[in-house]
Amino acid sequence: MARRRMLVQRDYRGYTGGHGKLLDYIGHVNAHPGWEVALYLTPHSRSVPGNPFCSVTGLCDAWRPEDADALLLGGTDWAALDGKTLRPDQPVINLVQGVRHAEAGSVLRGFLPRRAVRVCVSTAVADAIAATGEINGPIEVIHAAVDVPMLARMGARQRGDRVFVDAVKQPGMGRDVAARLGADGVAVDLLVERLPRADYLARMAAAAIVVTLPEAAEGFYLPGIEALAMGRVLVQCDCVGSRDYLVDGCNALVPERDAAAIVTAVERVRADSSLRNSLIDAARATARRFDLPAERQGVHALLDQLDALWTR
Repeated sequence: MARRRMLVQRDYRGYTGGHGKLLDYIGHVNAHPGWEVALYLTPHSRSVPGNPFCSVTGLCDAWRPEDADALLLGGTDWAALDGKTLRPDQPVINLVQGVRHAEAGSVLRGFLPRRAVRVCVSTAVADAIAATGEINGPIEVIHAAVDVPMLARMGARQRGDRVFVDAVKQPGMGRDVAARLGADGVAVDLLVERLPRADYLARMAAAAIVVTLPEAAEGFYLPGIEALAMGRVLVQCDCVGSRDYLVDGCNALVPERDAAAIVTAVERVRADSSLRNSLIDAARATARRFDLPAERQGVHALLDQLDALWTR
């Protein structure tokens, strides 16, 4: 029996966690015996150096959503359907990765009334969009996941004594944290600009303690899980999406969103080897619950019941 065709579109301008998660979903769909992906890249996307989507099996040359068996959309991909007419029997899966989809006045919220099976990467995202009362279609939660064995190997191969501060999303606070730690004689690796993914992970693996500064409204925040999977001590400010995996004092320290509080947390784990070891043990156990096979199982279960969900 021929496999059904899931159409995906990407307008790629540089790597983000959202792109990375959609790549994972493309792999999950292609691994299902009854489905395969057809991926359309916008003309600009094809010329971006290092675009990981260019190596995906199933690239197609034309955007023809009316011919697909189903569609997988993320973010603002909905705009590519403007002026197109889909058949009633064409399911649409909308991968929702952020709570900003629920923010009043946002472009993303404007898409919520469009019919779709919405797959949320965390309970926080699902709760946020459900609370709008504007959702058209069912909501499913499949927790975001990472390649735990690969990250664990990276963590085992390399470990330094520095503190890695990921301040890409909070550069001002990150500079403050780095300056305070540096004044105390702590070696700090401060990151305030995006890096290619491989370089980013190498910088994280080279540290003993990872400080991550997500925005408060993150839908999940993958770097936190990546640090746990590497077996690193994690100090991370709270964000709504990370509440699915972070437990303060158990698998990480979760200080207030304040430079002094963050530095105090770092100094606490540097001074207490027993705490460091317990955090690392719990971190690895937590990460195992968010491995890619679990995510793939969830996606395959969704695909198995997609037609029923679409007509529900």
